Amino acid sequence: MNPLIKDAVVKLAEDLQLPERVFDIEDLPWVPFDEGKEANCYFKPLRFDLATGTWIYLFKIKSNQILARHRHTGGSVIGYNIQGQWRYEGRHWMAKPGTFIFEPPGDIHTLITEDEEVITLFILGGSLQYFDHDNVVIGQDDIFTVLKKYRDYCDENGIEVREDLVY
Repeated sequence: MNPLIKDAVVKLAEDLQLPERVFDIEDLPWVPFDEGKEANCYFKPLRFDLATGTWIYLFKIKSNQILARHRHTGGSVIGYNIQGQWRYEGRHWMAKPGTFIFEPPGDIHTLITEDEEVITLFILGGSLQYFDHDNVVIGQDDIFTVLKKYRDYCDENGIEVREDLVY
């Protein structure tokens, strides 16, 4: 009987595929995401995919925070809340531990945390644009700005940059 997938195809896939990545997230730093004397948000980078512009990180936000109104462009956002509770202003849902979140590209929202520190796993693609009260874009982050924040933080704090997070 002919196998469904020939050995040559299996061998080719094994030769070309990326190596698996396994690491302890406790070995990765919490990097300040926002600027200022004391950050309200931190991220723990897990992957930077330069081919697709997708980045994956744990995002930690202090309790009782209102983040800048922002829009995700060029890709959707997938989230899984691990700790704490948060919501979007004007929406009728609350992300609690165990909540899965999907945000379509172009969605504009203001994230608000409740009385406990929040940690959420996010998978983001494209850009994150920040708006002022007049709907003017006042800032932007993408895979390159986030990667630079990580590398700069490591350099400033004598932490080895994990280049294996970029693949």
